[in-house]
Amino acid sequence: MAVGGLRDVLVDWTDYDAAGFELGKILGVFPGNQSFGGVKRMFWVDGYPLGEMLVDILDRMTEAGVLIKNEDLQYRWNPDEPDLSLTRGAVESTSPPSHTPRNLPW
Repeated sequence: MAVGGLRDVLVDWTDYDAAGFELGKILGVFPGNQSFGGVKRMFWVDGYPLGEMLVDILDRMTEAGVLIKNEDLQYRWNPDEPDLSLTRGAVESTSPPSHTPRNLPW
């Protein structure tokens, strides 16, 4: 089954759990034939790493302006293209993201 991009899937407001599930399918975390009902609990249980990771990615995409999130915890693709350009000065003036490894063993 062919899967469209996240832009196609999130054209309308989509609940956080369904949006996370669709992101997981696009990333290959879930097989294309996986039903939402079989995995929805991972989005509803606090501390379930995979569900939290997928929703965190949606939140990061929201921070970047790619997605929009509403007060009902629904996401949709931002119809206004975000400015994704970075100048060298903008990159140099920001600190590394919190997920960047600092002390690598090599």
